[in-house]
Amino acid sequence: MLLTATQPVDNSLWHQITTWFSTGSSWTGDDVTTGALPALIRHVWISLLALGIAVAIALPLAVLLARWRRGGVVVTSLANAARSIPIVGIMLLLAVGKVGIGVASAVIALVIFAIPPLLTNFYTGIRDVDPEARQAAIGMGMSRGQMTLRVELPLALPLIATGIRLAAVQVWATATIAAIIGSGGLGQLVTEGYARLRYGEVYGGVFVVVVTAIVLDLVLRRTEGELRRRFGARAAIVDGI
Repeated sequence: MLLTATQPVDNSLWHQITTWFSTGSSWTGDDVTTGALPALIRHVWISLLALGIAVAIALPLAVLLARWRRGGVVVTSLANAARSIPIVGIMLLLAVGKVGIGVASAVIALVIFAIPPLLTNFYTGIRDVDPEARQAAIGMGMSRGQMTLRVELPLALPLIATGIRLAAVQVWATATIAAIIGSGGLGQLVTEGYARLRYGEVYGGVFVVVVTAIVLDLVLRRTEGELRRRFGARAAIVDGI
């Protein structure tokens, strides 16, 4: 009887990780595996949808509260209340309720999570617009709406950008957790890999989430800095009117 030598199988974690990164189906997907690129596209879509809805809610609310003397108390109370609610608990509550498992529950939870940094920074930016800039706008015959659109919001853009950056990074990272309620996205790589004991996929998914979050933060920080330079100069011009 002939005995054939068998090659030892390398099942080390490092081997699993490098194999995942070097396998085409890990990125494009197949009948069994969720690809990183389709998951990334879905993650972007979910995050943008949640962030867009949150901005659409927070910006008008910040404009209204900035005109009210006790607006700061309301903003602080709303922000603290929203921050105190556990995001995973919201997701699970929505998933087992009428909303159900899927994207809708994830988006609603992410919107609630994104509103505090948006509302706080939007409100502060609008409230802190120089009173002389407002007086100049009134002197030019602008209505309240025109003053908001042409003076207050442009001068508040640096802090508006700060709020969007903070909320965007938080939403991006937290959308990973939403995979537990069937929303898909990059978190699905982690949950699927863990369920199938494919730890290369788990660590690969975590790596993609972390790297994209860092890149997102750097891009938004650069945009924020550019807005501060541009509209800081504009504020000085307005003050000199």
